This record gives sequence, C-alpha cells and structure tokens, in this order.
Amino acid sequence: MRYRGFGALAVTLLLTGCVVQTTPTAAPTGPPAAQPAEPGSHDCGTLLLRQGQTVPTDALRCVVEAAENRQPARLVVTQPTTEGDPITTTYAVHGDGRVEVITDARADRFGSGRVERQTCTGPSIEDGSRLSFNTCSSPKPA
Repeated sequence: MRYRGFGALAVTLLLTGCVVQTTPTAAPTGPPAAQPAEPGSHDCGTLLLRQGQTVPTDALRCVVEAAENRQPARLVVTQPTTEGDPITTTYAVHGDGRVEVITDARADRFGSGRVERQTCTGPSIEDGSRLSFNTCSSPKPA
C-alpha cells in the first residue's frame, strides 16, 4: 500500500482550501471611448478572428483607400492574444484622412488591461495582413 499516504495528502489539500481558480476571460467589448461613426461613414467590417486568422486584405484596403480619399470609414477587429484573450482594435478614418486607432485590451489578462487611443496618418498594408502607419501619436488612455 505505497499510495495510502498520497490519498491522505490529496484529502488534506482539498480540505485546507488549496484550490486553483481560473479567472474567466471577459467577453470582447466595443471600445467605449470610440466616437460614433461619422455620418456617411463607410463600414469596412466588424471582424471576430480566431487564433491564427488574419484581417482580410479587402478590409485593410478599405481603410487605406478611405484615408487617401478623405472619406470617413470604420473597421473593427477583435483578435485573440497568444493566450486567447480578445483584443479589439477600432480604426476610424476621419474626413481629413487621419485614422483614430482605439485598442481595447481590458480583457487581456496578461497585457495592459486598458483602452488606449492613437491618432495616425498615412496608413498602408504591411505583409498583406496588417495596417502600418507613417506617423502615430503616443498611446493615451481613452
């Protein structure tokens, strides 16, 4: 009966409250600080991506062309972190060509846990799967 001590140890641990709890991942939320879409704004999509998926080139192209043409547009992308927590990024193109980038990381258990806003210019498509910008302001709490 070599395992008799193991059973007693397991019961002792359970009775003393040695329990591992996991924090449930919060559902993705839209960035509360995002400004409402401008009147006549073009919808470039609302995407909920799974692990390993990338933003379709057409959605990225929609943002780039809207900025170049100085037409309001919006793209909302929710994608998981490596651990599976959802990060929602909203790209809001304004009529002057600027792109407001709002990143909602409140559901990221291992990240900043904040909503941050940047104003960017000169969007382009990098590696066929993500937006890159010529300039961006420093991230600020939204």
